[in-house]
Amino acid sequence: MKNINLFVYGSLREGFFNYDKYLLGKVSKNIDAKLTNMRLYHMPYKGYPAITHGEDEVFGEIIVIDEGQYEDTMKAMDEMEGFISENNPENEYHKVILEVENLETNEKEKCFVYFYNKDKDEHFEEGSVYIPHGDWKKYMISK
Repeated sequence: MKNINLFVYGSLREGFFNYDKYLLGKVSKNIDAKLTNMRLYHMPYKGYPAITHGEDEVFGEIIVIDEGQYEDTMKAMDEMEGFISENNPENEYHKVILEVENLETNEKEKCFVYFYNKDKDEHFEEGSVYIPHGDWKKYMISK
């Protein structure tokens, strides 16, 4: 069975701290990509972003993890993202499979995406910052 690639939109993007910590040396390819029908937020009280359902585009990267390191890397991703199990209300992020557009080929592929569980965050509504252009990397660089 072919491994499912990962779509990242925040601190796991190339050039950011969690990419260096969790993905550096384990990735065979990074591909510019976008996710539609979402909204992107920055959570300054946590220092990282979240996506929720919406009408916007969210920009990021499809991460192709090296075959021999896939299982261990995905396990580390789950731990970092606070993913316990499917639909678990205690997840910080739910891991879901969504259709992502590869911006190099304009083709769509199903990728794992970490989707924020805002129901578990009492500060989200008043403390998060909406990013209408959908690019957390651009937002952080401009700060």
